[in-house]
Amino acid sequence: MHGVLFLITLSAAGLFGLFIPAIMVALANAETELAIEMTLMASIGAFIALAILTAISGRKRQADRSLGFLALVGVWVATPLFGAVSFVVLADLALMPSWFEAVGALTTSGASVLVRETAPRGLLFWRVLLEWYGGFLTLASIVHILAPAGFGGLQGAGNRRMTGRHDNGVYRPEAYRVLLLQYCVITGFILLGLMIFGVNPLEAVMLGMVSAATGGFVPFVGSLEDNISAGAVTVMAFGLCAGTMSVFWRRRFIRSRGRIFSNNMEAKILFVIVCGLTVAYAARIVDVSGGSVVQNLVPALREGFFTASSLVATSGIETRPGVIALLPNIVVLAVIFVGAGVYSTSGGVKIFRIGAMWIYTIAELNRLIYPNSVDRLKFGDTAIRRDAMQAIWTYFIVAILVIGLGAMMIALTASGFEAAIVMAVAFFSNASPVYDALRPVAGEGSQNWPVFSALPSQLTYLLGIVLMTVGRLEVLVVLAVLNVRYWYNR
Repeated sequence: MHGVLFLITLSAAGLFGLFIPAIMVALANAETELAIEMTLMASIGAFIALAILTAISGRKRQADRSLGFLALVGVWVATPLFGAVSFVVLADLALMPSWFEAVGALTTSGASVLVRETAPRGLLFWRVLLEWYGGFLTLASIVHILAPAGFGGLQGAGNRRMTGRHDNGVYRPEAYRVLLLQYCVITGFILLGLMIFGVNPLEAVMLGMVSAATGGFVPFVGSLEDNISAGAVTVMAFGLCAGTMSVFWRRRFIRSRGRIFSNNMEAKILFVIVCGLTVAYAARIVDVSGGSVVQNLVPALREGFFTASSLVATSGIETRPGVIALLPNIVVLAVIFVGAGVYSTSGGVKIFRIGAMWIYTIAELNRLIYPNSVDRLKFGDTAIRRDAMQAIWTYFIVAILVIGLGAMMIALTASGFEAAIVMAVAFFSNASPVYDALRPVAGEGSQNWPVFSALPSQLTYLLGIVLMTVGRLEVLVVLAVLNVRYWYNR
């Protein structure tokens, strides 16, 4: 159990360390009282975390797989609770909305109850930092724990491919160094591009972190097009596309740009989806804009590209209100439900799983005609094993059941039926801004479509917290940890 405590404390220590840049931003904006509160919280939290790490530094940390799952769930439960305390103190929110805010940040869902018009800059920066840190925790969870265990049909050596170490590298802080370095470099390139196109440094840093994490929190009032230039919007779109890519695709792209699509079916499908959505949104934007098609074509394609990237990355950010809703709701929900690359910060069930299910289904249909045929099923350069397919189908069915149950509970406690379905899918896919984007205009059922800051029940906040967390944890991990009989007989 020392390994479980170690990972939870290490995650909390990273969270408290993020207070340092937030304090600097608060001081730079003359928010002295906020800076003092942040300093006190950081000092107390860092002291406790270091004391625990020091106390268990000499203890043996087992690489037991079940304990790794328990540690993963512990990290994603405890870390948002620490973040919730910060919003209780710094934003003067009640406990449940604070917890909802922290989970919305750390899962990169983007769900928020903060009033951005009155929130201090230091607090907004802290909120963005949590979203960026959540993106890193997501990658670390997949690469170091979920993928090596083959959870939900994930295939690949995970942390061995990233660090060259075996699975017990999960308990070594240096095992995360390569992943963190890549994550920081991508963030740096995005913010540099934003600054080149005229975004002020502080907003460039915040938007760069949100893009790298494929998050959905915009740290200012108003739409993107009202606050940054068209070139900066395009930079963010490319940043979101980078966030949809597997961490291993990024390495391949750096080493050999021409081979990124070589035997990489997931990358090819992702490219086709983004291009198709770009054209579809551009056509709708031109259609509703009026005027000359030639004159509006380039701006429409640019806006369509950003919207397509935002949906596939399960970010949900819009350039302006109403753009995402230009396509039917069912199409938007399907895109965010599928998501993007397996080893990425995007939510959803992932393209690999949907593709593997399709290939396996076609093979089974062929087997009805040729019962004795032997098929070697592959998705790109990845062989599809029968045990992996069983895990994928199990994951898919459980995901559908969780969304259905969540939608039913939300409909009973907070909203109309359609809003409940959209909210459940958006929470599970970690794309909460899509719920706001699909809200009807005033007078067309908007009274049954409450905003997050006005949810009528504390239970609804709890349902959102659960859906965002299990969506980020690949669902099955939570069920495995909740297997009481296993832990009782252990």
